[in-house]
Amino acid sequence: MQSNNVLDFRRLGYYFQYHILASWKSYLLGALSIFGLLMLVPAFMLLTDNPPHELSEVVGFYYFGLFFGGLLFTSMAFSELASKEKGAQFLMLPASHFEKFITIFLITTVGYLLVYHIAAYAALLFLNKVSLIRNERSLQLDWSFLTKEDGHIYIYYAYLFCHALFLLGAIYFARLAFIKTLVATLVCLAGLYLLNTLFVWILFAGHMQTPFQNAPFILVGVHDGMYKSNVYVISEKMINSYIFSAQYLLAPALWTIAYFRLKDKEI
Repeated sequence: MQSNNVLDFRRLGYYFQYHILASWKSYLLGALSIFGLLMLVPAFMLLTDNPPHELSEVVGFYYFGLFFGGLLFTSMAFSELASKEKGAQFLMLPASHFEKFITIFLITTVGYLLVYHIAAYAALLFLNKVSLIRNERSLQLDWSFLTKEDGHIYIYYAYLFCHALFLLGAIYFARLAFIKTLVATLVCLAGLYLLNTLFVWILFAGHMQTPFQNAPFILVGVHDGMYKSNVYVISEKMINSYIFSAQYLLAPALWTIAYFRLKDKEI
């Protein structure tokens, strides 16, 4: 393979077919597990005689399954790299690193979201039947949790960011990628928080009762002014830049880092 031969759609199609044929049992088992777990919610409500009246009452189960299932599935994406023999076989397959990466990327994003929402819709139909049996009326389908005005739509931006994070972790950590990625993320967040706390404590020394009177990189509370208390908040432009970065830059940046991390794994 030539060094500049990064993407060939015909070869990508062959590799995609190979990957599906080699992993279809695992994917089928995962899909059935998603269906089963989502069906447990309406089944439990039916058994406990506590059916919901509105869709928003059970949306928490939907979000939990979306994040936990999706991130666990993503963290197992490059499980071949945990073994030297399987890792060597994976790296020696006649496809470029980008083709291998984009295949896993599509399966863990488009593939998972498609299967998960089909399962969620099937659970919704079952839940509606439960409501008809117990309440003698259909479940009220209030889709307010999907509106952008209330901010709930940003949960999906958070999911894409977490997906990119755990995809990077799946490549970086050979074993126990889910747990190690979770721990590494928490350690990094704690480190950033402590760094920001140290910075604001030095900057506002003598005006803070405790160095933890701050929201990292957003606001700081100090004892000052007419009312003996002031809050310094970053400018609206910076807030908008944070929002823009969170929506459109962080996940693609992590996906790019993950690809180059995979590319560095040579035999």
